[in-house]
Amino acid sequence: MKKKIAPKKATTKKTVKRTSPRSTRSANDGQTLLFRRIVIISACLILVVGVVATFNRGATRQAVAGMSIMAGLYDQATIQLPTVPNAASYNIYYGPSGEATFSNAVRNIPPNVSNYTISDLKKGVTYNYMYAAVDKNGREFLFSPI
Repeated sequence: MKKKIAPKKATTKKTVKRTSPRSTRSANDGQTLLFRRIVIISACLILVVGVVATFNRGATRQAVAGMSIMAGLYDQATIQLPTVPNAASYNIYYGPSGEATFSNAVRNIPPNVSNYTISDLKKGVTYNYMYAAVDKNGREFLFSPI
């Protein structure tokens, strides 16, 4: 017995032309990178401003207390400070008249200030106050009557 041999099929070879590798960057990559940098830098600046504003909240609140939307719910009191020789600054202590001690204080008021306005006082509440003169060493040496 003879084996039958199948005729060989003719195959065609495909020629592959080699080309130089293509760049994966497009024309817009430079603009995209610039935009990303701008977004990151802007976000960092906003974050820094937010942190600074948070730490300076007390000073900011005191500076704009008169323009506050909530100003109608609170009252103010202006205290006249005397001129005391050798005073480097003044401290003001205040609190509701029913309390035995003063619960609030304003410290380090410059000696050239003759009137100081305390804001954010509750409406309808009577407050007592006293001031103290402070020398250059930080010691209080003259107290006003309540």
